Amino acid sequence: MKQIFLPLQSGAGLSVLLLAALLILPVMPTTAGQTYSYSQPQQSYNQSRTRNYKVYVPDNLTSPAPMVMALHGCKQTNDDVLNDWGLTAAADTYGFILVAPFITSYDGMRNENCWGFWFDHHRHEGAGETEDLHQIGVQVEADYNIDPNRRFITGLSSGGAMTAVAAITHNEYWAAAAAAAGLPYGEDAASVSLSGQCPGSASFHSVSQVVSDMQGELDDSYPIPMMLLHNENDCTVLKEAADNIRDAHLQVFGATAYDTPAEAQASSTACGPYYQNNYSCEHVRYTEDATMGTRSLVETVYLDGPLSTPNTQDTNHGHYWVGGSNGNNGKWSVKVGPSYPDIIWNFFDRHSRDGSQPEGFPVITLIGNNPMNVAINSTFTDPGATANDAEDGSITVTGDCSNVDTSTVGSYTCMYSATDSDTNTTTRQRDVLVYDPNAPTETCEQAISSPSAHISAGRAYAGGAYNYRTFASGDDVDIGASYDTWSNVTLYEGDPGLWYSAEPAACSGSGGGGDGGGEPAACQDWNDTNLNHDNAGRAYYAGGYYSTGGNDYLGSVSGIYTWVKETQDGIFEAGQCD
Repeated sequence: MKQIFLPLQSGAGLSVLLLAALLILPVMPTTAGQTYSYSQPQQSYNQSRTRNYKVYVPDNLTSPAPMVMALHGCKQTNDDVLNDWGLTAAADTYGFILVAPFITSYDGMRNENCWGFWFDHHRHEGAGETEDLHQIGVQVEADYNIDPNRRFITGLSSGGAMTAVAAITHNEYWAAAAAAAGLPYGEDAASVSLSGQCPGSASFHSVSQVVSDMQGELDDSYPIPMMLLHNENDCTVLKEAADNIRDAHLQVFGATAYDTPAEAQASSTACGPYYQNNYSCEHVRYTEDATMGTRSLVETVYLDGPLSTPNTQDTNHGHYWVGGSNGNNGKWSVKVGPSYPDIIWNFFDRHSRDGSQPEGFPVITLIGNNPMNVAINSTFTDPGATANDAEDGSITVTGDCSNVDTSTVGSYTCMYSATDSDTNTTTRQRDVLVYDPNAPTETCEQAISSPSAHISAGRAYAGGAYNYRTFASGDDVDIGASYDTWSNVTLYEGDPGLWYSAEPAACSGSGGGGDGGGEPAACQDWNDTNLNHDNAGRAYYAGGYYSTGGNDYLGSVSGIYTWVKETQDGIFEAGQCD
């Protein structure tokens, strides 16, 4: 019988856990957990700051548990990580504790909430942000029973760059690292493309300089495994950044005969699992020498992904985290594509610090999409699932899709079960959604509330100068002050989750449900600072501010107010609408 996971102490924010009755029960993975909020006080070393962080703990963990720390990107928070990245579902499935730090406050010239990977005082052991993250990990270990051989770190964008920093500054602590759209250790701000254009442009340190910087920082001989996940079409952090991390890592940690990609490449396969579209993703393993078996020194996950995302707050530069079936289309995160949570955990699970494989429950991997969309009156074929156990290897999965009825629109389930030689049983569910392809997608719901209430309900978001304005989530139209709790504003839902200031044409009958008919979209204009135009995607900075799409010069000062109008979808010009 496995040990039931217990917190070592009731740290700040922990409620009393009623676990006594569970001690006689076998541990079984579940799909529910609890999130706890903490604050790490400022430490005495240079450039430390108070850091807020959250810890997601699945129910009924075995002890000691692996720990995965996940770092948000610029203009994101740790709530985006928890809500949109699919990692909480992965923690439930695979049995790890998820730690999500928030940068909380920061110094220097930065975009909102960027980790300071390019500042020298934040990328050395014993100081700044990298040490604060290390100390958060240490505190989590004081509050929970963590396996010291299974401490892992991952992140996106500036969080991916800080992941690369952490892997070098504290390779004596972390077991493995996975950087999504990250940057090499020691890079500066010029390595990020800020032109707002695709393809992007950036300058990088030479691989030899990155190697030298890494060797100057390392104080432990452990060859920390590194996974790199990157969209080849990323216009903000170019794929060259991932190539440079790979090449430098091989030179620093690889044996002489295995210190180039050509020498070290051990395998190349299609990425999996994925949700709806694999985007021609290729997963390549690079080994330190010929004896590493399932371990790697570097693994790359490169996809030919799209530029645009469903979230209207994104920049549509191919720069995002792929959350898979359990992720969300949030800020700089998408659902469709190779499932980062599953791919990263598979990498982490093979790369404990001491090479051990802990005893545990079988892991079921669903083949194909979850949820799976099936057109009404079409044939449904269950794509099945596979299961692996640390002790038994590949084991049999039993699937049951008997309640799926493709003759009736609705939501159905397939249930899968796998049992190992210790009689530990894991179950997983696939949702099967039977839909009518001829039915309109718009819900045409209406909601009447104050601007503030619309924000609270997720129908709108705060933006503009100091977040004092409110913008509808679907068309980004200003509907009033974000602090306005007394006015009534009507919003209309188009596709689920997208709310508009005007009734969608498909709902009013004045247009064609996305068929291109009807009148062109009305001109919209904004009077805001150049910096806020930039943050909202209406402008970009290239030695001065220029309107996105229209490329009209708006001036060089970030704080001055200018008029910008959208004359057609995604095309912004200087001036006001007629």
